[in-house]
Amino acid sequence: MKKRAIKLILLNLGIALLNIILFSKGLVGLSFTGGALAAAFAVTTIVMSVIAFGYGNYTLLFGENKEPQVQLLRSGELRTAEDYLQALRAREGQGVFDEDIALSCEQIARMQDKNRALASILEQFFIPEEITYTRFRNAITSVQGLFYNNVKKMINRMIIFDYKDYKKLNEKLKESRTEGTSLPAGVADQMEIYNEHIDYVKELVSTNEAILTKLDALLLEISKLDDLDERGLDNIAAVQEINDLIDQTRLYKQ
Repeated sequence: MKKRAIKLILLNLGIALLNIILFSKGLVGLSFTGGALAAAFAVTTIVMSVIAFGYGNYTLLFGENKEPQVQLLRSGELRTAEDYLQALRAREGQGVFDEDIALSCEQIARMQDKNRALASILEQFFIPEEITYTRFRNAITSVQGLFYNNVKKMINRMIIFDYKDYKKLNEKLKESRTEGTSLPAGVADQMEIYNEHIDYVKELVSTNEAILTKLDALLLEISKLDDLDERGLDNIAAVQEINDLIDQTRLYKQ
């Protein structure tokens, strides 16, 4: 609102100043009585000023009120944990997904903590040049990729969710239950679609919780080891579970 007011002031001041410069005798000195050519320029200036005033003010006052087109997030748009947190928090306040957003934000913070802990422990047991270190790091990086991809999917579902329509349908459902009448045609089918969106988001939150649990198990098993070779790596249950998780989900589209 403040930005719009500033734009309006600048637009109208600009139009006024331009006309002052063009019609001032000490400057350009346009007039309607200085000959045919001068009169034509003066008329053109007035007409263009009126058009600029009308179009510019209308666009600033009403054009920016149009609802933005739905813009889904694509791979690579969110690069850091803070990017994901900001994108989630931007979807808060509608009520439908607020609890899921809070849980997901908490999960991201926990993922950051686990990543730091795993990196620290790996550096204590191995050196970066070792094959075992690389395999551990690759497995952790891959599972983190799955985690954040789930967050992105979550946000995209929230973006396409029609909150206003969902609330209207909920009101109709409440009225129907209160009055003991049958639901209007199509309401049940529409609610089923919205509930699918809600269940999908909750399932992604649950999947990410499972990923964090597997990383906890991996962290615990690594911390117990005093010596580990590449062959021993394959026998760690937590690593096997993480590799299974990666294999199960890598065929899904982003």
